[in-house]
Amino acid sequence: MGVITNMRSRMQVVMWTILVLFVISMAIGGLVGGASIGDIFGQQNGNHIGSLNGKPILYEDFNRLVNAEITRLQSQSTQDISDEDREYIRAVVWERIIQDLLIQEQIEENNIVVSDEEVLYQLKNNPPAFLQGSAAFQTGGRFDLEKYMDAILSPGQLDWRPIEEFMRDVYLPNYKLQQLVVNSASASEQDIIDSYRKRFVNYKIEILHITDKVLDGASKDFFDNMMSGRPTDQELTELYKENIEDYKQSEMRYMKYVKWPIVSSYNDSLRIKLEAENLMYRIKQGENFADIANTYTEDPSNNMVGSDAPKGGMLGWFGKGQMVSEFDKAAFEANTGDLVGPVLTNFGYHVIKVNDKKTLEDGTEQVNASHILLSISPGKDTESDLRDMASIFSLDAQENGFAELADSLGMVVSDASGVQKESIFIQDVGVARDAVRFAFNSNSGDISDVVSNDNYVLIFYLDSISEEETMSFESVKEELKVEYLAEAKKENINNIAQEISKEFNSGTVSLSDISKDNPDFEYVSEDSGNLVGSFESIGKSNYLAGALLNANVNDTFGPLPTIRGQAFIKVLGIDEVNESDFEEKKESLKFSLIIQRQNLIWGHWLQALRDESDIEDYRFDFY
Repeated sequence: MGVITNMRSRMQVVMWTILVLFVISMAIGGLVGGASIGDIFGQQNGNHIGSLNGKPILYEDFNRLVNAEITRLQSQSTQDISDEDREYIRAVVWERIIQDLLIQEQIEENNIVVSDEEVLYQLKNNPPAFLQGSAAFQTGGRFDLEKYMDAILSPGQLDWRPIEEFMRDVYLPNYKLQQLVVNSASASEQDIIDSYRKRFVNYKIEILHITDKVLDGASKDFFDNMMSGRPTDQELTELYKENIEDYKQSEMRYMKYVKWPIVSSYNDSLRIKLEAENLMYRIKQGENFADIANTYTEDPSNNMVGSDAPKGGMLGWFGKGQMVSEFDKAAFEANTGDLVGPVLTNFGYHVIKVNDKKTLEDGTEQVNASHILLSISPGKDTESDLRDMASIFSLDAQENGFAELADSLGMVVSDASGVQKESIFIQDVGVARDAVRFAFNSNSGDISDVVSNDNYVLIFYLDSISEEETMSFESVKEELKVEYLAEAKKENINNIAQEISKEFNSGTVSLSDISKDNPDFEYVSEDSGNLVGSFESIGKSNYLAGALLNANVNDTFGPLPTIRGQAFIKVLGIDEVNESDFEEKKESLKFSLIIQRQNLIWGHWLQALRDESDIEDYRFDFY
């Protein structure tokens, strides 16, 4: 029995729900009941979707976790999960699995174990965030320590065994490993002072910024002459060879396609209208308008994030012209208490309840109304009809020819952008993994079965295959010219800045004087801000922040590299550090710095593990 459960005489309510919600969102499922991530993904059955250091990741397990995450997100939103969302979820779940497997390997290599006493100590003294966030231990929406401790120390109705197992097998081993890795993070007194100065001390500076504008002004002729006849083919060839790895191209597949947009039909509109009429009938029979609105309305503003409760369809007061014309007309022509609808607008069908009406002193009429919105979307029958049409097209095209059939039906044949095996999107189509899989499992001239996404039903034709190759010099020559020219401009700006620095550092001229002689330079006589913000012309710059951090009034710097060129700076003023404010913020700044550094150490450590690991990824053979 569990260490806390031992103290109980009776248990009726199991805490699985609290745990499962936490596991799905944080630790990627399946980790309860003593099973580690290594146990789950180390079983030798089913199809492998990948592996980490020889340990297989099974398709069945991966797909289960993806579906669990999709279900969780769907439960939190009224919006459907799009094809793009699904691809993003698969990518996130994959990365979490790899991370969890890496962590599990390190827990085993470092012989990290957790005793029952440690579990009990942590539960008593450091309640995990997922327990603090549980309604079972909250009062008025806040964590209630007294209620929590009472649940731990007094016999009651909670079965803590799944929580204990999770703490022992997953949560605390992860925590102990993290502490082992990040315990070197610290923040010195100077670090804290610097952090305060960056955030809360204003610096007043004078700026001279040399950008590529200079190459279109006074230096244009010089630059044009210097670049006359350049870049030569020899220079471009050298650049091409230096970056040859950038021009290696994976195998590409090129397709053509025809598509049928998935749009609402007349029958879809009629179906939604009948649903709206049914809601009106129920309201007239005595059901509460607000309750029905909260259940059925598809107006996203009815359940705004941060609001305490759904609004019951309430729109509040509005004047003429504030709503779309059809809605506006129906609401203002109705009487107080009327139930109006269904009213069709470009948003869908509305059921409107007029709560009140009034006329302001200036004669303006206003209406207070509530509504239920039912949007019109393609139904299953509509999409099924389109898929049937596409299926017939696919069969006929295999007999009569893809392009010939499309031409005879007056359909537009579009060219799909070239796709690689890992491609997710197709230009002008959207997410289309099924089409990519067709392309890489077919031969030139093959015609696909029906492919669909959120927006289209499609049939694809595999037009050609380009094997893995290194792109030729001629094919990237124009790209190389652009790269060469950009580098030449940057180098020329640097040279101009070096010449200016000789004059400026001599102390005989000011930034203002230099700007007068060089009207193409950007000059800012005075600007102020803190070091985590941005300055006029320059924007945000780590180089500038680093230079100013320990600067004094009248100090000068430059040239400093910026996103757009090179800058010279003169410090005009620095606010004094507010000692009392610093003391007040000191501990929170220290805590923030340590957390940032711990996260940085942890992230770099994980990335190093990942880089050194043997990862096989076969996801694109399955999706």
